[in-house]
Amino acid sequence: MEAKIDAYAILDPADIEAANEILYAQKVTGKQKQRLTFFLQKSKKLLENYEYNTQKECVSVMRSFVRFYEFLLQVSSFEDTDLHKKYNFIAYLLSYINIKHPGGGFNLDGKIKATNFVQKKGDEHKKSDLVAKPVMKLPTAEHFGLTEDKEKRLSEIIDEINSRTGKNYDNDVVVKAMLQIRDILMKSDKLKTSAKNNTQKDFEFSYFDDIDDALIEGLSQNQDFFSLLLSNEEMKRQVLGIFSDEIYKSLRNA
Repeated sequence: MEAKIDAYAILDPADIEAANEILYAQKVTGKQKQRLTFFLQKSKKLLENYEYNTQKECVSVMRSFVRFYEFLLQVSSFEDTDLHKKYNFIAYLLSYINIKHPGGGFNLDGKIKATNFVQKKGDEHKKSDLVAKPVMKLPTAEHFGLTEDKEKRLSEIIDEINSRTGKNYDNDVVVKAMLQIRDILMKSDKLKTSAKNNTQKDFEFSYFDDIDDALIEGLSQNQDFFSLLLSNEEMKRQVLGIFSDEIYKSLRNA
């Protein structure tokens, strides 16, 4: 995503560096606010040199970058100082630009704030009487199917990915995972509203903008559920024991 953003050539590394010096300053003066506004305005003007649809695509990629980067910081110890500076700049740039109503600008008063780069653990509180609530409702995709043409096309894509990356992803497993992601997207209120009020071409901007959130949601739900089963022998046997008879008969007759 960073490479895609760089390809639009709207971010100047020198501006990013100078902007972060302002953001991390103990006290921001009026002159520094003007400089920061100048940096953001410069990137905004470079963006406006593109056609409207290209502007929307660029903004969509930057939003995805911000969301995914914030997710990375929450779930991992990922650390990259230069990338964090770029994240800070892009986050403020997204607040500054408004491609639907150009020229409105953005008021920076009271909004200049930089968060700590590395999350550190503080106090820890433990209670021994917590009751586990392991039951969850996972997205189900069984009632959705793929047409023969779409399944064939997806199989070709998976084969190409395996060839290019040296992986060995199983086609059936990937298809079921993608059906789960599609089910999550189908439940999106934002996409429902977009579909009702836009053409398919305009709808696709919202669709591709929401894909990262759906992938993260599917990943977190699967990881949480699998971790639960791995740590609980009784629950693991109850859940997966349901399939033992079916798998035995299927493999026996294969």
